[in-house]
Amino acid sequence: MSRATLPFELFVIGYLMFFAVAAAFADVDRPRRIRTALTALLCAVLVYGASRTLPVTPRLWLPFLYIPLGYWIPVPLVPSRRGGAFETWLVRSDDMLRGIARALPRWLAYIVEVGYLTCFPLIPISFAVVWMAGSKEDVARFWMAVLLAGYGCYITLPWLVSRPPRLLEGAPAPAEPSNVSRANVFVLGRVSHHLNTFPSGHVAVTMAAAFAAGAVAPVPGLVLGVFATGVALGAVAGRYHYVIDVMIGVVLGIAASAAVIVGRS
Repeated sequence: MSRATLPFELFVIGYLMFFAVAAAFADVDRPRRIRTALTALLCAVLVYGASRTLPVTPRLWLPFLYIPLGYWIPVPLVPSRRGGAFETWLVRSDDMLRGIARALPRWLAYIVEVGYLTCFPLIPISFAVVWMAGSKEDVARFWMAVLLAGYGCYITLPWLVSRPPRLLEGAPAPAEPSNVSRANVFVLGRVSHHLNTFPSGHVAVTMAAAFAAGAVAPVPGLVLGVFATGVALGAVAGRYHYVIDVMIGVVLGIAASAAVIVGRS
């Protein structure tokens, strides 16, 4: 594999440069716009510098940093006001689409809550599958799919502002929350910005990771796809995301991985 800047690195740089420019148009105060623009620009320079100086192998591990970077970089540009027209639309759409989730028996709701908790280890496990079963080119394509899916969700954050359905005023709390539900809330309380990504970033990246891994190792990819489906179901059942977030997240994740599969053939 060439030591030239890889496609996923160019994509990360482009995403950061977008926010370096778009920060000027965000509906937040001037200091936050300036800080975000400078941070995004600095990070873009660092990513480019890494792509030109480091060997390929360590660069294939750096997306573990690029994912949270892409997740957090838009946050300062999110306006402080909540409950706008977009959130209202999400709530109304959820009222129409959530009937199936309310009908889940307790044992199945518990299982899909466990499924949602797997969203955090699923990415490194999928990466390990591709690392062991594929080539460096396959790993680079894997990251392209995952980053495309994740950044496609995060980039909307400053303009499509909403809160997760669990955090809305008057939102019904799950009856007798399970230990798994408490664990999910505990983890999210420490690694999340408590804003709703549209589409669901958790769902999109896990779907993309599973299907991209399946292009290299079909049997492990199938198992990972089952867990990714559990993430999607758990996101709805646990009210971590709106149903439409999850539906579009599934489509985005599969589309991103399909692009990888086409590129591999």
